[in-house]
Amino acid sequence: MAERRILIIDDDPQLRETVTIVLTSQEYDVQAAPTGKEGIAQVSDRAPDLVVLDVNLTDMLGFEVVREIRRFSNVPVLMLTGRSESSDIVSGLDSGADDYLIKPFKADELLARVRALLRRVPSSEQPIQAAEGQLEIDTKMRITRVRGEQVDLTPTEYQLLLLLAQHPGEVLDHQTLLQRVWGDEYVNDTAYLKVYIWHLRRKLEQNPHDPKIVMTEWGVGYRLAP
Repeated sequence: MAERRILIIDDDPQLRETVTIVLTSQEYDVQAAPTGKEGIAQVSDRAPDLVVLDVNLTDMLGFEVVREIRRFSNVPVLMLTGRSESSDIVSGLDSGADDYLIKPFKADELLARVRALLRRVPSSEQPIQAAEGQLEIDTKMRITRVRGEQVDLTPTEYQLLLLLAQHPGEVLDHQTLLQRVWGDEYVNDTAYLKVYIWHLRRKLEQNPHDPKIVMTEWGVGYRLAP
């Protein structure tokens, strides 16, 4: 079985190292991010199978990180933190986390939680498919195929398509797409987004003027055909 990819978001270098050692001992492919914003970007770009997230980060709370991730991804999130109040646990789960493990923790308990969460989702090694099988995205190799033919996308086009593909059939609004792909300073620049959508359609659609893959929800955003 291919390695499952796990992202650790924690600002404590020692904790990151400890969790990495525990996870790599079981042959997981582990990446790490020291800040919430960097972690969100890595979830968007690398599509991990699981996120291990601290609550107290230098730039934002873990609760906010989960809410941002949930705007574009259903990746399982395990909160790993020293905050043990019941109100913190409730806040973590309400924000979209799937599980909550309190520090200090035992290695075998962490691994058991990780295994349980990974059993709920298919490996990201499996290509993402949408548009009734017309579109396939291999996230590990970063290869996109349309009707069986490989399509060359720019990094920005790929990231935009991947966000849509992670929620086939669901509408992602303009602001979510702009923020996740280009950043906060672009959230109101819908004209910029339209240009990239047009470029995507020229590469994906048989007739870009009559799209069957990247669909428009007028006045709201875009969705990928399921």
